[in-house]
Amino acid sequence: MKKFIVLFIPVLVLGLIFTSCSNEKVENITDNNAKSGTLKVDFDGKTFVSTSVQAVVNDSYISITGLRAPNGDFVQITLPSNKVGTYTWKSVEAAGGVMALAYIPSNGVEGFISEPKGSGGASDFPKYTDTASITISTIDTANKKISGTFQFTGTKFTDQTGTSIETKVMTNGSFTDISYTADTPAPLGNSFSAKLDGVAFIPTNTTAINLMDKINISARRGSVETIGLSFPSTIISGTYNLESFGTYVGVYNKNANSDGSGIFGADTGTITITSHDKVTKKVSGTFKFSANSSISTEKHTITEGTFSVSY
Repeated sequence: MKKFIVLFIPVLVLGLIFTSCSNEKVENITDNNAKSGTLKVDFDGKTFVSTSVQAVVNDSYISITGLRAPNGDFVQITLPSNKVGTYTWKSVEAAGGVMALAYIPSNGVEGFISEPKGSGGASDFPKYTDTASITISTIDTANKKISGTFQFTGTKFTDQTGTSIETKVMTNGSFTDISYTADTPAPLGNSFSAKLDGVAFIPTNTTAINLMDKINISARRGSVETIGLSFPSTIISGTYNLESFGTYVGVYNKNANSDGSGIFGADTGTITITSHDKVTKKVSGTFKFSANSSISTEKHTITEGTFSVSY
C-alpha cells in the first residue's frame, strides 16, 4: 500500500498543485479555525499557516493544497468524494477508494505520508499510529467555497535500509472558505502526447512542477487517468532509463482503486531530454515505457511520447 500511495500522490495530485508562491508574512493564529481562505495545521510544536491555497471539487474528488511561502513546504489533502462528511482510511477503503494526505517539506527530502495501519512498509512499525480523519463541513456550491477540518500522522523511512521510521503528527488542521474550481487550468503552451496500448492518449490537462529537486510532469485525461514522468531538476540533454521508483520515473495511473491495482510503474523504457532551459524553466523530450502492476498481471505500453512543458 505504501508504494501505491507514494505513486498516487505525484500522479494525481501534482496535476493539482500550483506553482505560484506568495511572499506574504505568515501570521500566528491562535483560534481553532484557519482564517478565511487559508489552511492551517499544528505539528512540531508550531502552527503551519498557508500563504496560498488551491482547491478542486468535481464529480470525482476533492483536492486541497496549502502552500507556505517562502518555506516552500505544503500540505496536500485528496479525497475520492465530493460530499460533506467525515472520512477515515477505513471508510474510504470500504467504499473502494484511496485518499492522499501528505506533508512535503521544502528541503528536498521525502514527504511524510499518511497510510492505513497494517498496509505494509512504514505503517507496520509500532511507532506509527493511523490518526487520519478529514471532515468536510461545508461545500458552498453557490459561492464555490469549501471548509473543513483534518488530522493525520505522516510517516517515512529514515533511510534506504527501511529499518526505522520517522513520523510527523498533524493536529488541529482546518481550512476555511477555500475557493475552489472544477479543475486546474494548465499553463498555456504546454504540450504532451503519447500512445497508450497503440491508441492516442490525449490529455485534458498537462502540468509540470519543480518539487523536491524533481521536475514532475502530470498529463491527465479526465479526472484521474494520468501518465506521469519525474526526473531531476538538473537534468541535461540525453537518454535515461525509466523505472517505477528512483531517479527517473514513469507511471501510468488508470484509476484510484484502493488496492493500487490501477497504478502501473515503468518496468522498461527510456526518456530522452532534447532541450532543458533552466532560465526560462522549459523542458522538452520524448519517452516510452512498458507499465506493469505490482499486484496483477495487467500491463500497458506507452509509446511515441513527446512533451514540451514549462515548470
